[in-house]
Amino acid sequence: MKYLTKEWYRKSELTDLHYDLEIIEEAAHKDEDLFESLYQDEEQRFIEEERDEYDYDPRELFAEDNFERKSDLVDFLEEEDFIAQLIEAFDKREPFSEARTKELFAQIYQENLSAIKENIPAEIYDQIADPRVFALGFCTGDVYDQVREFSVQNNREVMQVLDAYEEMMRAQDIPRQLKQNFGFHDCQIIGWLSQGKDLVLTLDNERGFTSDNRVTFMDVKVILDENILRLFWIYDELYKTDDGYEAHILCDGDRTAELILRCSDIRIEEI
Repeated sequence: MKYLTKEWYRKSELTDLHYDLEIIEEAAHKDEDLFESLYQDEEQRFIEEERDEYDYDPRELFAEDNFERKSDLVDFLEEEDFIAQLIEAFDKREPFSEARTKELFAQIYQENLSAIKENIPAEIYDQIADPRVFALGFCTGDVYDQVREFSVQNNREVMQVLDAYEEMMRAQDIPRQLKQNFGFHDCQIIGWLSQGKDLVLTLDNERGFTSDNRVTFMDVKVILDENILRLFWIYDELYKTDDGYEAHILCDGDRTAELILRCSDIRIEEI
């Protein structure tokens, strides 16, 4: 990737670190009682939110204010069928488990705690009196201001790169249909097949925004292959070359990986 690199992608995920932080000046000192109290409060809040979601009856989706009846009969029937499936699953659901919910909260908390040292600059992290309290979403005003500035700076740099990327993409002499269809954000790459000189990628588009699920790169030459199989296609760059195209694909999942290739043409299909 020339613009939307791995480094850019990582920075794009560090633009909102301050959003869920709450300022409490008690966080200026490590206090076991404070941590225990905050943990119990946040755990209970999480349990209540999970219970509210668990208790939400999909039948309410049929309420006049919530259910927009479509003019397209096919769409309407498909939505009704989907809601019927939700209702069936709701009626057969297992009893709400507070114990499992507490385990889930503990898992999320541990993930937050582990991410802090990785995501927060050392000069800010060293000022956090108790990372456990920070992982629960609380910090001093001074730490909050620094985290916010770090997030804002990341967002500023991310948007600058994104603007340059969009300008470069507009400058590419690529047929309109290909430019519109070459986008598979959130599609999972489930197949990689070499057919003669061509490379065929098969996609699971359930999470994506397209009905197309197969991309063929013709007369392909792979420049960089970091094994994108089973990963999710998140960003791409497509450049016009003298004899075809150069495609850059950035994928994410249990790892971040990139594919760069050159080809004479690109065929996109729904199979």
